[in-house]
Amino acid sequence: MGRSSWDSKNALGELFSQDEISSRERPSAFLLTTGRSLATTPRPPEQTNSKSKLVAEYIASYQRITHGGLFIDGFAGPQSKEHLDAWTARRVLEIQPPRIRRFWLCELDPAGLIQLRRLKDAHHLRPSSRKISVMPGNFNRTVDTILLTGRIRPKTPTFAFLDQRTMECEWATVRKLATFRSRRKIEIMYFLGTGWLHRAMASRRDPKRIAECDRWWGGPTWRGLLGLRHDELVQRVVDRFQDELGYGYVKAYPIHLRESGKKVAFHLIHASDHEQAPVLMTRAYLKICGDIQNTPSDSQGDWVQAFGNAH
Repeated sequence: MGRSSWDSKNALGELFSQDEISSRERPSAFLLTTGRSLATTPRPPEQTNSKSKLVAEYIASYQRITHGGLFIDGFAGPQSKEHLDAWTARRVLEIQPPRIRRFWLCELDPAGLIQLRRLKDAHHLRPSSRKISVMPGNFNRTVDTILLTGRIRPKTPTFAFLDQRTMECEWATVRKLATFRSRRKIEIMYFLGTGWLHRAMASRRDPKRIAECDRWWGGPTWRGLLGLRHDELVQRVVDRFQDELGYGYVKAYPIHLRESGKKVAFHLIHASDHEQAPVLMTRAYLKICGDIQNTPSDSQGDWVQAFGNAH
């Protein structure tokens, strides 16, 4: 499988070669095979399609450099069961060449587990070094099992993809991932349901639902979010990843409800300890979503190039 360590010869001082940084246009590295013609394949929701393509494009770029790594998908079942082409777990598993060698695919929904097991059947041990574990149950509990396996070593590139629907991912879970190792933290891709989060919080009235919100935010102070604008709420989450969890590089990338529209469905909060991670993510965002005003890609083409050349 080649190098898997952050600290191998080309993984720190020369982690990204000049050619890797300066090459802006690359073909997509993930395959989409459905067994159906494009004419009969239903069109996926645009925000679902965009976020899965963004994550897969980013991982495809990263694995060219690290030649390996581990991938934790906390809410791995397809969000739209009629649109499996836009399924993030599938897109990441279909990246070519298949260098990410260890996957934990977690899901609570029984129907989602059936589809995950079919996905595993198609990719487990293909190649022979690739291992896929389907983890049934609540990810907020199964995360402990994953972290105790001994397979997430200090120098192994590890990605945690947290694509919660609304408030399923508890803050204690995010903290466990962020604090698991002191250097080269587990990289987190955390989706925040910006478009409907205010409505979801305002509807929490009975004790059980309020307790769920408390666990999502890590305490009762989430009520203070109700008076914030969307951009202020997103910045509050970014600040928590930086100040509370100690990540060196945190950026928020909006995913629009329509590719040509202005309404934001989600924000991808991308948190990493490696200085080149935002370069690769911004490049992936430019390719998949475009140069969008008031985002990390806004007039940033020259910045991405200059930042890469400086390292």
